[in-house]
Amino acid sequence: MAESNLAFLENEEKLRSPVGEAHAAHPLVLVLGGSTFMGRETVEAFLQMPARVCVVNRGRSYWGTRDPSGGRVARVTADRRDKSEFSQRIDTVTARQIESWSLVADFSAYDGDDITAALQGLRGRFHTYAYISSDSVYEVSALAGAGWASSSASTHVSESCSQRPADAATKSRLRKADSYGHGKLEAEEVLAAGVQNDQKAGAHARAIALRLPDVLGPYDDTFRLWAYWHWWRAGDENRPQVQKSLKRPSPDSTEVDSGPPLAFVFSRDVARFLVHLTRLPVRNEAAFDAVNLGCDLQLPLKGFLELLAKVSGMPGASPIAVDRPKSFLPSVDRPLHLDFRKLKEQYTFMCTPLEEVLKVCADWFAEACGSFPQEAAEAAMKLPQSARAPALAHSGLEMPTPRSSSSSSSSV
Repeated sequence: MAESNLAFLENEEKLRSPVGEAHAAHPLVLVLGGSTFMGRETVEAFLQMPARVCVVNRGRSYWGTRDPSGGRVARVTADRRDKSEFSQRIDTVTARQIESWSLVADFSAYDGDDITAALQGLRGRFHTYAYISSDSVYEVSALAGAGWASSSASTHVSESCSQRPADAATKSRLRKADSYGHGKLEAEEVLAAGVQNDQKAGAHARAIALRLPDVLGPYDDTFRLWAYWHWWRAGDENRPQVQKSLKRPSPDSTEVDSGPPLAFVFSRDVARFLVHLTRLPVRNEAAFDAVNLGCDLQLPLKGFLELLAKVSGMPGASPIAVDRPKSFLPSVDRPLHLDFRKLKEQYTFMCTPLEEVLKVCADWFAEACGSFPQEAAEAAMKLPQSARAPALAHSGLEMPTPRSSSSSSSSV
């Protein structure tokens, strides 16, 4: 088995805090994924806790490194597409420990088969399995099938709105329309059933699905928000675009159609919440739970882009309304807000305000144009052709060179 630094899971001296806390006080954490973006932030948050961390991933290079922890975590190389090998390697590294994993943070499962492979390797030897799911699960729900019309979800979508449609035709139609959402909800369903079986077998395992909207933060190699940041720098004639109003405006109105509310979550809030789970007393005894995680403020795209301009030093800037806009966000076009009451009331967790999140991102983009010029240029190349050259010139960047597949995009 390709592995390194496994002694970090067992070496007490390396894990002692400055005040000499006992080895047992440091949670044992397994991260599936963890090479980039949310996974990278999560690994760092647990190391700061501190915790004993093992990452299991393909060992690919992102942002110039295969190991953003700098050798501070145990690492196991495994490709999740090979289900048998993936299960075996999780089993092997789990069997080395004299205790169960405090937390399994799964960033790389996309369907039920992925979850099955992980559970077969773990065999109930964990306390909490935190699955990084998506708000796309609601796109394949009965609520979506009914056109988002429901007395129980008149303005907000809560965790209870994820039930699939009863009729096969609607279920098939939604699956074809959003295969990603179908796979994520299938993964939740398999996880819930698997943990229930583990509990029946005597394990003290439980699971939670984190239903995330679009994620913002440093090291996001989808480059979507970074592209918008570049776009604001491409000149007044090349401003970001939004959809023209399809409604008949009143005689004194100049506003574009507001559009659906966009929900976002900060990558560092995902990491903070996972750390929070290891400290939070169990208040829900159910084998499986789900929670929406995100910023309270949910603006239409126009307002979101204006807020990005404001924190980027361009207060008052506004996007252009066109008939067929170039757009990078959102991932879903849901007309309802996400409901975060459960996050705040049951899990006692508050997310970072959206304006602060965008400020952190904007500052990071400016710095990263120097630290990661290749990635910065790739983000600018997502823009319409007329905006690319001025955006690159404004940030002192050159045209990007082709990269190998070893650094292809990942959402985790």
